[in-house]
Amino acid sequence: MAKSVAPGPCIGILALQGAFEEHRNIVQELGARTVEVRLPDDLDNDLDGLIIPGGESTAMAIVGERHGIFPKLKAFVQGGKPIWGTCAGMILLSNRAIMQKAGGQPLIGGLDVEVCRNFFGSQVSSFEVLLQLEGAAAAGSLGSRGPVSAVFIRAPAILEAGPGVEVLARVRATPCAQARNCVEEVYRVQQKQREELLQREGRPSAPPPSVSTAASEDGAKGRGRSGGEKICMEREEDGRMEVVVAVQQGHLLATAFHPELTPERWWHQYFISMCCQQAQTASKK
Repeated sequence: MAKSVAPGPCIGILALQGAFEEHRNIVQELGARTVEVRLPDDLDNDLDGLIIPGGESTAMAIVGERHGIFPKLKAFVQGGKPIWGTCAGMILLSNRAIMQKAGGQPLIGGLDVEVCRNFFGSQVSSFEVLLQLEGAAAAGSLGSRGPVSAVFIRAPAILEAGPGVEVLARVRATPCAQARNCVEEVYRVQQKQREELLQREGRPSAPPPSVSTAASEDGAKGRGRSGGEKICMEREEDGRMEVVVAVQQGHLLATAFHPELTPERWWHQYFISMCCQQAQTASKK
């Protein structure tokens, strides 16, 4: 497939299903070249990065398996070039997912997180909110940035992230009725593990910190940093939970929301900057 003619890095857009056209148009608007990726050979186009768009993760997985592209996608993840998964793309990049449809679904994997599909509810529960950026997103190559608008449509949420994962944004929300039981079970397991860790370290047992306590403790340290510890969700007294909705693990970027549906271009600029930095590093080797 011919690449669009434009300067800048060459970014693949997984075009199996979902919002690939919107991402393609924005990336080209920002001066990068694009390749629509549907077949395994499309990943051989000397790409500098790959976007896995939002859509229906189960449908994307079915089409991807039919085209035989999943082994190549997994190899691309291991290759170290930047990859950004949005909404369904975040689910596919995750190592673990709950609330899957009957029979489960294949995942590309690579991102050390556990996600809950449709955490916020059905399409009628869609919402838009301003997110406060953290970590590298708050003070990265694009400079400091204030809140960024985010659109959530049948969106997943990250319930747990490994020690190598950096949090870029969080949101406080009540899980939908369908997700609540699954999420509560994950929360109970996390609290049990917390108690066991305190016992092993000889520290007194204590209730999990509230959201406000966690924020004040992390404050000046840079809350987005994992500090070598597993990141878990936090629960407030009114039943709401603080969950992670944007993360970065090295060359992997994931957002639970749809940046392509807002006028802002910040997240696309951030990802393109990741691709440019990786390409410059590779050219020096």
